[in-house]
Amino acid sequence: MNQTIINDFSLLCRLFGNLFYRSPTDPILAGTFAWLAQGGLRSNWALSTDTQSDQALTTLEKGANPTQLAVSYQDLFANNGAIATTISAYGLNVNDFVAFRQQRGMPELDTPDHIALLLLTASWIEDNLASTQAQQTLFETFLLPCLSKFLGKVEAFDTGFYKALAQLTRDALSAMADELEESEEELHD
Repeated sequence: MNQTIINDFSLLCRLFGNLFYRSPTDPILAGTFAWLAQGGLRSNWALSTDTQSDQALTTLEKGANPTQLAVSYQDLFANNGAIATTISAYGLNVNDFVAFRQQRGMPELDTPDHIALLLLTASWIEDNLASTQAQQTLFETFLLPCLSKFLGKVEAFDTGFYKALAQLTRDALSAMADELEESEEELHD
């Protein structure tokens, strides 16, 4: 497996997971928004870009203003927001997700029923386990079934920063799914 893509994938999952998980005004994200505005994601974007992904990167750079994004975040993802952020809302069993994490020795979560934790789990697996099988199971059982629905809703409800974030998340997941499929094929050859 290509180590650069793996490391980049971990970074992207951590970044995207935190941007979906935390309000933009969360102090933890202050440096992240400055980094985005300065083109940090573009300079670290390891995937090939097309017109759509280039536009999405530009939208993130120009829209990286936490104060302005706070209203959009609340409208989209808050308790009464337009888009459900819970894993259970997309038909997945949260107890199965918790069991998956426990079987791999991952830290316990206070509230595991959140979409962004799937992305953060993918990052943790990349950083801490040398297990393509764990990543494949996460993708097939949780990440792709849940995130494909969630990202589609974000793309339908938003026209700015979060739509661009959803598009780039989808690109990263697609690239990693391809990597995992290639690894599986290599094992069977």
